Amino acid sequence: MANSGPTTYPDVLTILQYPAPVLRKLATPVTAFDERLRAFAERMFETMYAAKGVGLAAPQVGVSRRLFVTDHAQRDGNGHSDRRVFINPRIENASGEETYEEGCLSFPGVYAKVTRHNRFDFVYQDLLGFEQRLTLDVEAGDFLGVVVQHELDHLDGKVFVDHLTAAQVTLVKRRLREMEKDYKTEHGKAGAVLRR
Repeated sequence: MANSGPTTYPDVLTILQYPAPVLRKLATPVTAFDERLRAFAERMFETMYAAKGVGLAAPQVGVSRRLFVTDHAQRDGNGHSDRRVFINPRIENASGEETYEEGCLSFPGVYAKVTRHNRFDFVYQDLLGFEQRLTLDVEAGDFLGVVVQHELDHLDGKVFVDHLTAAQVTLVKRRLREMEKDYKTEHGKAGAVLRR
């Protein structure tokens, strides 16, 4: 893939909510590992912390690039931190299933149990472009394994409600319709709504 010049990233980040169309786009790979990228990742952390999240993907702030940030230690509220940046990530050697209750900064007030891989290798590039590999086991307590799968979905144009059963969707449908209505009122168009 040819690099068409330096990537520009927004200075001010706003978390987009469902049904913003960028949440349904397949994000493009990051090719420039430069100061712009590092500064953008730092702004993503600031935005994630302000929203009290544990993960934030670039598409959630309107940037269709394959990167996300996490700090899963924040959920414990004990002041610990485990800041990580994952660029151009992928899952390898997945096995087993685990179910975990998830929420999403792009779906405020919506929570549901989602079944995902239990054990897998997570391969990604760091901020300098070097490939890294983590082996994660959700059943053994690797909450990061839940977070990275959720955020990876964002890079593939998927959202966590795509994993829900028809019965689960029925339970959150009212909230989704409210969000769809708010989006249409604000933007004058429907956005990328869930088809169920």
